Amino acid sequence: MTTLSNPSFRPPLARGVSLKTWFEALKLLSALLVAIGCGGMALVLWERPPAGSVARPGSAALVLASLFCVGLVLDQWRRWQVGRLEQRGWELLEAGRPEAAIRALDVAASGGTDTSRARSLHGLTVAWLRQGDYERALALSERTARARKGGATALRLAQAPALKATVLALYGELDEARRQVREIQRPLFDRTDYAMLAQAVVLCREGRYVEAVKRMQHSVRQHVPELDVGAVAVVHAFARGRLGGQLVPLKPGCVLPEKPARGSEHEYLALEWPELAAWLRGEEAPAPARGALRCNPG
Repeated sequence: MTTLSNPSFRPPLARGVSLKTWFEALKLLSALLVAIGCGGMALVLWERPPAGSVARPGSAALVLASLFCVGLVLDQWRRWQVGRLEQRGWELLEAGRPEAAIRALDVAASGGTDTSRARSLHGLTVAWLRQGDYERALALSERTARARKGGATALRLAQAPALKATVLALYGELDEARRQVREIQRPLFDRTDYAMLAQAVVLCREGRYVEAVKRMQHSVRQHVPELDVGAVAVVHAFARGRLGGQLVPLKPGCVLPEKPARGSEHEYLALEWPELAAWLRGEEAPAPARGALRCNPG
């Protein structure tokens, strides 16, 4: 099992060569070996011996079969190493190290299966969002949408569109964020509240703090995506601080409001949100300027 304490994989005899280049070369080599072995064996098997002679399998068939097997083994080994990098990237992300996670997930996104590539792109979207690069996060969410074919049902139907909706809401594109939330399709028997963070941000940015607090208390802590819990706690505390004397009882079991310390990992939430930025600095939040949000009237 890959852990944060394990050293990262370094290809042999590849000083100065990036991991991405190494894995791409390995992919081409394994495909070439499989093609040569498979095609060569087909020619040997279909070749007709001269009339009256006995067909004898020669060393060529053995060599071709060996090339075919070596190609398959190399490809499986490459996929296994890519899977380890993907796992390591997610571990780094959960440990609050998005910059290190980006390096691992960027390599993993260039190889592996379609499902692994989609998961890696999703992780990169989260990492760049936490780095405060909204535009790159949006671009990666578009790549995830194109790559999320086949398996990983929860990622395809719920996690990816929910993350894109959150990025759009933080960026101030409220109409687009609402449209993206409507695309979330929670898989059967999945009780995870994928849309909570995006909807709470939209409500707060519209000044509807009572509704935002009630929305964040709608689901219990166990049904909130683990990667969203910290951000939900911060937005919950911000919204409660803006209630202006209106009382909204704290519902048991929900994500508790929590104001982070200065310089925390949640400052990425406020890069395009002046009210939240002022609140995080401990200042009086300015009133939102008319037309400041990227939201169409009505």
